[in-house]
Amino acid sequence: MPYWLDNLIHSPYVIGGAVTAVVMLLLFALIRKQPRVVRAFDADGGQVLVTRRAVRDLVQRCCEELGDVASAHARVEIRGGKLRTRVELRLRRNANLKGITGYLREQVSQALTENLGLEELGEVDVIVVGVLEKSDAE
Repeated sequence: MPYWLDNLIHSPYVIGGAVTAVVMLLLFALIRKQPRVVRAFDADGGQVLVTRRAVRDLVQRCCEELGDVASAHARVEIRGGKLRTRVELRLRRNANLKGITGYLREQVSQALTENLGLEELGEVDVIVVGVLEKSDAE
């Protein structure tokens, strides 16, 4: 190994920088970690909590009820105390995207409020990740 590389590896500055980078990454991971449950509402005996997975499953089922949606995958995050939903859709070929997105946002918000009692709803983002041919949909 060259002399300069050996000195660099054993330098306290390089070791300190590497340790600092690892600690910062761990702190960032802990801060960004999403809670597993969401507060739905307060009841007489305490809080009612819902898991993010339950929210995700309900959103996916809402989306898949539409005939123009071939499949849906939902992601749920909590930002600023509000539930933010991101839905990735695979649509059938002749689907009307503008009509679907408006309807889905309305349906998802209504289902989360009425079925799960969630009060703090944020945005519902819709992303189209694919369009299936007619033969794939049948």
